[in-house]
Amino acid sequence: MKRISLLSPGDMGSNIARFLIDAGYEIISPLDERSKSTKERANKIGIENCHTLENAINNSQLLISILVPSEALGLSEKLAKLDSKTKNSILFADLNAIAPNTTIKMENNLKNTKITFVDGGIIGGPPKDGNFPRVYISGSNSYKLVELNNKGMEIIDMGGKIGDASAIKMAYASITKGYSSLLLGAMFLAIKSNNYDLLIKEIESSQPNVFKDLNNLNSIPSKAHRWIGEMYEISKTYEGYELSGSFHKAAASIYEEVSNSLIGKSRTSGNQINFKGKEFFEKLMRG
Repeated sequence: MKRISLLSPGDMGSNIARFLIDAGYEIISPLDERSKSTKERANKIGIENCHTLENAINNSQLLISILVPSEALGLSEKLAKLDSKTKNSILFADLNAIAPNTTIKMENNLKNTKITFVDGGIIGGPPKDGNFPRVYISGSNSYKLVELNNKGMEIIDMGGKIGDASAIKMAYASITKGYSSLLLGAMFLAIKSNNYDLLIKEIESSQPNVFKDLNNLNSIPSKAHRWIGEMYEISKTYEGYELSGSFHKAAASIYEEVSNSLIGKSRTSGNQINFKGKEFFEKLMRG
């Protein structure tokens, strides 16, 4: 493959695209409806605006989807509707944080089309220097993505069936993002019950690792809006395996509160937040 379509060049997608471009791939993306900042980021990296989803399919061999989880299923429906208008057969790698049952629905939407579906899940942050996120892929056509290994991604081909890659992503995120929501919820409780200072002193004394983690939550406000839908996808994953999904439904409400705070609405990145401790958590409580 020589040309790859990317939906969408956000923080993760654009950084992966940068490595793929350096490796000799052409990257295109339909950017007309994207924000000014996304367009500027894409242009700076060298991503070409192909304007429409139909153009993206007709002019590339691979479509990589890295979207807000709530948009993933709808994309497969749009692609299915476009099938009669397109001439190109294309590989479609969904790398979104979604439940296995959602990926199965996506594959079903694309049956009898010219689009071949691959399930994927990203674990880790955007690629930087030689540190790449792990991208787990599964399904009968997952091997076709192996050529992208070490080009902004560490590709781990699970083989297996559609849903397997999403399941491991959901299990992992249920720990990391579930844990962060628990820390936030505990701080909100401590502030509302006027016990914050005593609790922090106790945690610093008896749980030094947790204390360290509490001081590393500054990046969450800029991400919380993306994590709400992901928590519901994790909940659906647990329920799909006959486990309780209640914890992550509650986690979604924590991230919704953070997203609706003044900091959350501004999408301020972690390195731009210059306040810590109690003041930080107070500002996340719809501040």
